[in-house]
Amino acid sequence: MWVRAFSLMGIVVASVFLGYLIGSNGMPPEVVTVSPPPASGFLVANLSIQPAEAQPNEIVTITVSVGNTHDTWGIYSLVLKINGVREAEKQATVDAGSIQDISFSLTREESGSYVVFINGLSGSFTVAPVPSETTFNISPN
Repeated sequence: MWVRAFSLMGIVVASVFLGYLIGSNGMPPEVVTVSPPPASGFLVANLSIQPAEAQPNEIVTITVSVGNTHDTWGIYSLVLKINGVREAEKQATVDAGSIQDISFSLTREESGSYVVFINGLSGSFTVAPVPSETTFNISPN
């Protein structure tokens, strides 16, 4: 989404719609494109990954806090990426001046390190290798 601002008969009008307006005498109004406002009213912090070392197929919970510094409620999109691949997305509806914790849960079967990235925050967790079976041969003396 982006914002359009334009002057129509000396009045500056802003619109979030991408429509085309006809000016007087069939001439289009002056159009100026403005960059979208940053989501600076939302802060994402406190990345928590529990457990930091998991067993295969154990649930790993990834949590962040979303704060809203706007004077009205808002919706903020969170995208979870694991090793650079989009894993999940959630919408956080946060009241003005409030903080909301948002959690994602996932499992991994393969052992190894996994890099977590959510909206500018990063961390990691590891999945321990499956213990190999050890066979003991007991022979009589």
